[in-house]
Amino acid sequence: MRKAFATALMIGAALSLTACGKDSKAEGGKGLEKGQVVATVDGQDITIHELNAELMGVALPTGERRKAIEQAALQQIINRRILANIAREQGIDKTPMYILQERRADEALLVQLLQRDLASKVPVPSRTEAERYMQENPKLFADRKIFAIDQIQFEQPEDLSRLRAYEPLKTMDQVEQRLVEDGIKYRRAPAELDSVGANPALLAQIEKLPEGEIFLIPTGRAVLANRITGTRTVPFGGEDAIQFATRQIQTNRLADSATKQYDAKLKTAREGVKYQDGYAPPAPPAAAKAAPAPAATPKS
Repeated sequence: MRKAFATALMIGAALSLTACGKDSKAEGGKGLEKGQVVATVDGQDITIHELNAELMGVALPTGERRKAIEQAALQQIINRRILANIAREQGIDKTPMYILQERRADEALLVQLLQRDLASKVPVPSRTEAERYMQENPKLFADRKIFAIDQIQFEQPEDLSRLRAYEPLKTMDQVEQRLVEDGIKYRRAPAELDSVGANPALLAQIEKLPEGEIFLIPTGRAVLANRITGTRTVPFGGEDAIQFATRQIQTNRLADSATKQYDAKLKTAREGVKYQDGYAPPAPPAAAKAAPAPAATPKS
């Protein structure tokens, strides 16, 4: 039924494909150049600029395949425009929920474009810089480690203090038995942790653990109980490693640039925020620990 409704909307729409010589309305009316009109929906022009924006980030092929992707993207814009007009006819754009979501989406888009603008100004590292980065970080490349892990995943309790009961446990079987006794659902499976892409702080902690020691990683909704069962060295090299090193350098440069440009402004703005009772964030601990790394990836 839903598909038939959408199809009917498409067939019934007043579409008029136009030539590039037609004058178009300013897109959104806010500083956008008039572009070639590729379709008209109920008197509203859709321009080549909108189509290109819809395809942003898509790796486009050439020839007929490219045209097919462009046509499919145009249909997405058309369907969205038709349904949005229906929503406006019903007054949905005047509801409190729409106004709140519009503000949220607007702010998220502005932040995304701010990040993109900042990233565009970060110079692309040279191959020489990437190779130097590989030499300076052997743990990610020449001495890359892959850890085999016996892992149990279970739901994180609302009261994190309950996890202290698991700290004295010495074996994964004991952890599993405790979960059974507590009536907590869990899943036990082998997993791997690759030093490439892992949180350096977590890797440093793992390297300091006594052999066979169990460690817990809260991940938000779940807790991972882990025990390293084996380690192997798998050097990471070649073009893939060069590309990874390049991305890491860019990420570091982007973080440095963001810190220099925005940290002071963020600090000043945050200091001026006024909270109602009960809504202020908790005071930071005296010595905050590093955030845990992403969970180890289960074997496929």
